[in-house]
Amino acid sequence: MTQVSKRQLGKQMGEMVYATFWETTAKLTKPDEVDLFFSDLFTPAERVNFIKRLSIAVLLYKGYDWRQICDLLKVSPNTVAKVYSRLKGDGFKMFFAKVEKEENWRQFWKDLAKVYLVVTQGDKVARLGDEGVEQVYFRSKKKSLL
Repeated sequence: MTQVSKRQLGKQMGEMVYATFWETTAKLTKPDEVDLFFSDLFTPAERVNFIKRLSIAVLLYKGYDWRQICDLLKVSPNTVAKVYSRLKGDGFKMFFAKVEKEENWRQFWKDLAKVYLVVTQGDKVARLGDEGVEQVYFRSKKKSLL
């Protein structure tokens, strides 16, 4: 569990730092600049946690089963539940709208899922073949979480 210091900044100072952080972050336009900054800001463990939370959100949005997500990302159902409880927020809605426009993101998640299936259920994948895997594991989901 994340620990927060009991010694907090004053309200005005906290708001100023918060605003400056987001204004400056929004000015980072190149992926390598963003990567460099967040690599310095986050510890390796914080980066992993951030990436897992974001991955959970995307996989839930794509209609993946909680158990599949837990197995794929090596997270607990409690972690999935925490992310799920926040999916209806405006920030996630905006994020998903932008992600849906990016073809490379859609293909990335599909490729990740296929790798997972090969690793965890290689014999079944071999029997089904590529077309069978598409039908069984990647059929269209009609229900949306949002």
